[in-house]
Amino acid sequence: SDGIILSMGGQLPNNIAMDLHRQQAKVLGTSPESIDSAENRFKFSRMLDRKGILQPRWKELTNLKSAIEFCEEAGYPCLVRPSYVLSGAAMNVAYSNQDLETYLNAASLVSKEHPVVISKFLTEAKEIDVDAVA
Repeated sequence: SDGIILSMGGQLPNNIAMDLHRQQAKVLGTSPESIDSAENRFKFSRMLDRKGILQPRWKELTNLKSAIEFCEEAGYPCLVRPSYVLSGAAMNVAYSNQDLETYLNAASLVSKEHPVVISKFLTEAKEIDVDAVA
């Protein structure tokens, strides 16, 4: 084949992109590095900072106690999701400590390799999602 197109299968293609890149597979379309930059919350956040784009307060967390502390400090509601997931898998808005615990359990089932990201949920904001093919 001429290469691999990572576009079908939900989250799976994004998860294997860097492994394929390290194996020197020829990936057609969006580069594995670009996929990783969008998936990895730290890399994505740094890019937004460099471009001067505001973002909600967020933190990567690994236990319930620190998650509750962050949410209480940032103020509910908070968005809870696995850190390496672009899709909406296990993404939920927590309005209380009880919601938070329920959603953290669901998020940890999606991605054991990556911590959970919790960010302040902005109720008066709009999210715009753009997909393009060129």
